Amino acid sequence: MTPADTFDRDAFLVDLRALIGFQTIVCENPQSFHDANDWIRAFFDSVQVEFQEFECHGLVSTIIKPRDSARPRMLGDGHIEVVPAEAAQFDLRERDGLLCARGVADMKTQCLMMMLVLRELIAEGHHNDFWLLLSEDEERGSEHGVALVAERLYREGNFPRAVFAPDGGPDFSYVEKEKGLLRFSVEVHGTAAHGSRPYLADNAIEKAFELDQDLRATFPNPRDEDDWRMSLAMTTISAGEAQNQIPGECAASFDARITETDEPEVVTARIREICERHDASVTFGAPEPAAVYPRSRPIARRFIDILREESGHEPTILHSAGASNGRIYLRHDPEVPVLMSGPRVGGAHGPDEWLDPDSLDAFYRVVRRSALMKLEARPVVGAVEREGQPL
Repeated sequence: MTPADTFDRDAFLVDLRALIGFQTIVCENPQSFHDANDWIRAFFDSVQVEFQEFECHGLVSTIIKPRDSARPRMLGDGHIEVVPAEAAQFDLRERDGLLCARGVADMKTQCLMMMLVLRELIAEGHHNDFWLLLSEDEERGSEHGVALVAERLYREGNFPRAVFAPDGGPDFSYVEKEKGLLRFSVEVHGTAAHGSRPYLADNAIEKAFELDQDLRATFPNPRDEDDWRMSLAMTTISAGEAQNQIPGECAASFDARITETDEPEVVTARIREICERHDASVTFGAPEPAAVYPRSRPIARRFIDILREESGHEPTILHSAGASNGRIYLRHDPEVPVLMSGPRVGGAHGPDEWLDPDSLDAFYRVVRRSALMKLEARPVVGAVEREGQPL
């Protein structure tokens, strides 16, 4: 029997229930994050590992690596925070053959599987330079977590030769593209008046909705997941101080997702023109370009072969409307391979988030084979590599 045949699903589910139980809600419950990180450290008590923690604004990112490893070949990337949920959703429960809980799809199952594989490889004496990075702010944009750690890895010559990021690609599909992100906020200016005299007012709320309609007419939203074009949505709105006062100011925020063919400077210029037409000022966040992980690259082809062999079906090639940490690594090395696929899951961020436990055995083999994958030699990126120097 080979190590890859020894996956103990029952033991894995016991550990998954424990990890799910920590209510690591983004921007909430700091004690739950502390307890979860203590549990993760205890998970590795039986092997020789090194933990490197990086804290920013109270958020902790942790690198877990073999103690004698100086630079990662393959870096596993995961996040342990989840979006808000009712307390009952942190109890792993069975329904119609599926396992339901907050984080079971996004992405505590994947984090735990990478932890298990790393622990096994170290115990078996594999010095494969497989490292794991677990963060706490992916749901907020990753700027206080993975972005800082990746920059430091790059700066110190310890950037990985490849990244395994299973935060996408459900049912063993391969994520080839992810849309980029363009966020902006607007201040719409009108004229305030008493609620009984609308003829004296220029209602800023109404003007904000007119602005939104103009934006959506200019940038028509995709019809479905296969309609690969830019999307745009108003996500927050704030106005008014009293029920009997028509507001003269209204603030709103927008979330736009751009494809690899959209030019951010062209999109922002068009949005500025529309805002000016509606007497609104606009502030843009730094644009995040779309991320592309071409299926044609040799390592991607080998990874797709693994997915096919272990799942028993032809992997779907996905173009994802969402974004993951994969894009962060491309900032420093546009050629770094990012491999993204996961088990059979669904309902992420919803009340019925689920995992098919029958997909766990195949996913275990995918993670293990990916961690052991042979990689082509690539030049060191970032600072000059210093032999044997840790991060």
